[in-house]
Amino acid sequence: MSTLNLHPKTETVAAATIKPGHVILESHEHPATVTRVAVSNKGYAIYCRYVWQATREKEWLLGIFKARAAIEKAVR
Repeated sequence: MSTLNLHPKTETVAAATIKPGHVILESHEHPATVTRVAVSNKGYAIYCRYVWQATREKEWLLGIFKARAAIEKAVR
């Protein structure tokens, strides 16, 4: 079993650039994998699972963001 990287290097990107599969920081030491992004007139609804959650566990809504809102995305 590999260890989880709870402190990935990040870059600040616009919410409109976030796609499923990206890893973003929900908060300090809480990286989350984006499972889906729903676009509406309210903005970008980003749904995630923590990196330690199993794929069968329920995803949760990180939030609804304007297109230019700043999001911390992990870089490899």
